[in-house]
Amino acid sequence: MAEKKKQPAKKQSPAKTQPPAKAPQQNEYRADLISKIVEIAEGLEDDGLELLLEQAKTVEYKGKIEKFNRRLNVAAKEAIEARHAASRPDYYVTIEQNEDGFFVIQLDDARVFFNLGEMRELTRICHKAKDEKAGARNLFRWFERERSDLLADAGISSNRSPYLMNLYEEIVSNYKVKE
Repeated sequence: MAEKKKQPAKKQSPAKTQPPAKAPQQNEYRADLISKIVEIAEGLEDDGLELLLEQAKTVEYKGKIEKFNRRLNVAAKEAIEARHAASRPDYYVTIEQNEDGFFVIQLDDARVFFNLGEMRELTRICHKAKDEKAGARNLFRWFERERSDLLADAGISSNRSPYLMNLYEEIVSNYKVKE
């Protein structure tokens, strides 16, 4: 198989490699500063010039460090925000029934199995509640008493957890009380 020969890179004209021109006001100010520095430098002895050069290198280095630190801080902030967003739960709730007749309540990554009697009790609790908050409160009490493993696995520490409110909605929307 024949390979294409690489063509030598074309040289760009100096006009294309220069950074875009700054606003005229900035160019004038910069030119004025440079001329003042040159004027001072012309009147200095060799020792003074060496000191001026060292100070200029220090200022240049400090500027590079500050620019690098700003970019580093922005990157660190973005990384922290990304980690925070990744660790924040979506409060996703699903209920599925498996082939053995057990119900699997999944709260994001936490999966807890319930038997038919427990699922019927949860359905009764939710349908008896007057609203989402009352339902979440009643579910929390029941889980504390009967199945604290769900609270522990999902990291639920109060009846105001979005998981409980979403579980209430899921049960009320998809399950009916059977007598």
